[in-house]
Amino acid sequence: SVFTIEIAMQLYYYALALFKDAWLVFDLVVVIISWTAFIQEAMGTSSGGDLTVRRAFRIFRAARLVTRVAPLRDLVLALGEVLPKMYAIVGLLLVIFYVFAVLFTEQFSDVELDAIYFTHLHDSFLSCFQMMTMEWVDIARPLMEEKKQAYWSIVIFVMIAGFIVFNLIVAVVVEAVAATEDSARNEDGMELDHRAADVAEA
Repeated sequence: SVFTIEIAMQLYYYALALFKDAWLVFDLVVVIISWTAFIQEAMGTSSGGDLTVRRAFRIFRAARLVTRVAPLRDLVLALGEVLPKMYAIVGLLLVIFYVFAVLFTEQFSDVELDAIYFTHLHDSFLSCFQMMTMEWVDIARPLMEEKKQAYWSIVIFVMIAGFIVFNLIVAVVVEAVAATEDSARNEDGMELDHRAADVAEA
């Protein structure tokens, strides 16, 4: 295939230096997965669904566009820098999830609903994640038909996890992106917070 020829040319050109570039290694892994799918299809030793999944994996090569477009590259670099620093926020979010998951399980495990929301602790964890994404009304309304005061604990959880903690994550990411843009401007010799620099960048 075209992918196989491309990888062969890269191996010929880069030799062992190919393994120093993460994107080239990623391409190599995708092609190897495609090879194994092709071999198993030829031998008839794999199911059609498994082959389809592995062939569809090749679409991830489009992720290399990130390295070609400067704004996308800067954004990914900013995210890469900020992810290790978010352990405190993630830890706080896990504590909040655990506290409210235990609370919801204790309060609502005996309530019969159309779906399993709070029967077990792991169900409550998933429901907490769903409510953090602002999909809490479909859970709260049927629950209030059985227990009218149920909305208090749900509203408090949504305010803490959905508004405060989620916005903390957004603030950290925005700060990292701004720092990356400032460093990129410094490398290009542009002045920060200058109207001419903004026009030149645009």
